[in-house]
Amino acid sequence: MRLKNKTLTGVVQPLSYVDKMLRLQGFQRSGGDATPTYDVVMYDSASSSTYFLRIPTNYAHSTTGKGELTVKLGHPYLEAKFYMNTASEEVFFIPKAVREAAEHKLAEIADYLSAPSAPS
Repeated sequence: MRLKNKTLTGVVQPLSYVDKMLRLQGFQRSGGDATPTYDVVMYDSASSSTYFLRIPTNYAHSTTGKGELTVKLGHPYLEAKFYMNTASEEVFFIPKAVREAAEHKLAEIADYLSAPSAPS
């Protein structure tokens, strides 16, 4: 499920700053040196379900004045950690409380990362 966050999507910052900030927020980096994706696990105790909040990135074509690589943040999305294998297609419902928690987390991250010039 794609989440709407206009403040965060499209932000361009140095990779080192994005990496540090998202790791401090509990995210883990995957994707290696290719386009990194940041994931955080969200657990819903009401439904005993686990979800991933993911923020994809792409390398930007610019570097900072210090020669650092920059990344552009993509559209964040929320998905179930495990999918049930069934013959019929089922619509997977993500509870409102989980969506709201994810959106709150994204708003907090956007406050840090959308600053005009992030400290190194």
